[in-house]
Amino acid sequence: MKRAGRPAEQLTVDELVRYGPLGHAEMLVGENLARPVSRVALVSDLDQVRRCGPGTAVVLTGGLALGAWAVESALRLAWERSAACLVCPAVTGLTQASAQLARRMRLPVFVVTGDTAACALELAAAIASPEAARARLAARCAELFAERSNVRGIVGVINSEVPGVLVALVAPDGHVLAGQASADRAEHRIRVDVPGPDGRRWAELVAAVAGPPSPTWGETVRLILRLARAPLAASVARERVDAVHDAERGRVALIALFAAARAAAEPAGQDSPGNGGRSMPEEVLGWRVEGRHVAVFLRSDTTLDSVTASPGVVSAWQEAVQELPLVPWDRGWASWWTGDDITVEQVVGTLRRNLARMRSPIPLSGGVGRVAAGAEGLRESLSQAVLAAGVTVRDGHGTVRSFDELGYRVLLASLSQPELADSARVVLADLLSAPDGPVLVTTLAALLDCSGSTSQAAAQLGVHRNTVLGRVERIRARGVDLDRPDQRLALHLACYALLPELS
Repeated sequence: MKRAGRPAEQLTVDELVRYGPLGHAEMLVGENLARPVSRVALVSDLDQVRRCGPGTAVVLTGGLALGAWAVESALRLAWERSAACLVCPAVTGLTQASAQLARRMRLPVFVVTGDTAACALELAAAIASPEAARARLAARCAELFAERSNVRGIVGVINSEVPGVLVALVAPDGHVLAGQASADRAEHRIRVDVPGPDGRRWAELVAAVAGPPSPTWGETVRLILRLARAPLAASVARERVDAVHDAERGRVALIALFAAARAAAEPAGQDSPGNGGRSMPEEVLGWRVEGRHVAVFLRSDTTLDSVTASPGVVSAWQEAVQELPLVPWDRGWASWWTGDDITVEQVVGTLRRNLARMRSPIPLSGGVGRVAAGAEGLRESLSQAVLAAGVTVRDGHGTVRSFDELGYRVLLASLSQPELADSARVVLADLLSAPDGPVLVTTLAALLDCSGSTSQAAAQLGVHRNTVLGRVERIRARGVDLDRPDQRLALHLACYALLPELS
């Protein structure tokens, strides 16, 4: 029994194709499938077609469809009556001209092998109970969601099975993770939040629909989007677990590789047989051991430890740089490029671009080591990259610098021991007590980096030279003598010991 004041919901031709009886028919002409279907008429003569009302699915019996001419006549009459579609049996001699005529009329035409009367009965049953047909659609989508193992596959089910709907999975920052990017720009959209493995909002499913959806159809689309949430969360959790597992395997393998490289480099002796002369494997976990390597190291200035952040960082890296591993290492993450013609400049540029497009949960900067050969060379290159990253982590998210570019400054970046920082706070107490003490310490460090050049220090700090000159006067007023060579090294060390807590 229908509720008073609520219009009956109607299925469209597209819906009948997607999850109704027309899904088993051959679609001869697929034009204008968004037409609603209000009734079904099984006709055995052309006069019956003339009596059909708008929105009718006209089904021809075998007796009427004796040839292509009869089908074309029925086509013209159905078009004149604004029929929703025409269904006919397979007819000998049904030509391409008939299909062209239907395309010009923008009338959907379907060909059924077998009894068209049975097809008419199925169509009538579907049209009489649209809710049941849409429930079958939701059930089919739920079944297909369970069969998909990744995010793109789950979103693809909605785009392929739900008629007239385009769906995208959109991150909070607007990045499209999967699906159709145009969905997020459509005029009429249905949105459903998607939780991550931790239960918090992770992304949003956005469905674009053609025109304002009817209440029932809108609720059906929303139901299907909700059914996709749990499989999406499970898929993300599985991908993160796999990523962390692979990264941990990589860390253990890298430790073993470096240990084997050191052992292989040691000469065999009487007291210590060693591994002298033993050949290294050509590959470890698919990594090429021999050849030229350039190591990179990623770090963050966040207080979040690398173990907690690792799942998100590794997943973001794999999305941006699918061909390279990312291994938890020291207080960050290590990777490397391998190639016969690889150069440091190429790696710096590539890493900078990758960091810019990575959707990392924490800000990252990178250091790049020198070109080196073999496993032992990779170990040295990684050590250099770790030192370089100690400098770039103070320069902000996305900064990438090479070991050779930084020179001896990489040594200063490693001076963050608590004892040295405590001493630096005592030595620079007068400077730190100024209202702009942290700014003055940062400026002093830049001046010492640039051998006292105020112009270069201004460029490094991103301020005007006159600003630096004003700060220098305030630094001198606090008792710091920049002209004494015997104090410059101590000042430089003190500044770098304090920079991590001042940035």
